[in-house]
Amino acid sequence: MPEGEVVTIEELRARQEEINRQLQSLSGEFARMAAESIANQTKFQLIEQQGQRHEEEIRQLKESTKIIQIQFEQMMGKLDTFEMKIFSWLQQSQQDIVKERQQMQDTIATERLRIQKESAKERNNWIKFATYVIAATLAVAVMNWFTKGG
Repeated sequence: MPEGEVVTIEELRARQEEINRQLQSLSGEFARMAAESIANQTKFQLIEQQGQRHEEEIRQLKESTKIIQIQFEQMMGKLDTFEMKIFSWLQQSQQDIVKERQQMQDTIATERLRIQKESAKERNNWIKFATYVIAATLAVAVMNWFTKGG
């Protein structure tokens, strides 16, 4: 429209009706866009809530991980202590076994020596006994020879 031109009321009404028809056709589109906007806002809020929950869960996982790490370190410390105690016990046990074996060998050697001494005494006693028996037999034979005359 050129600038100096006058528009009639009928033209204005026609334009207004045209604009109203266009607005009505657009009103469905506006309603759809408004519904979509509300749906998008709801989705966005849900995503934000999920993000917050995820952040909270991550924070809790980090705390749990720290606690588990501390407990693991404590357990490893106790395991190291236990391992040292077992090693010490095995070492002491080995030393005790060596001492016991040495004592047993000493006892066996002492017992052998005692048995050898007893055996030697017993042999000497038997030799003395045999000597007395032989001497007595010879004495009886000599006496018997002298008493019978020859």
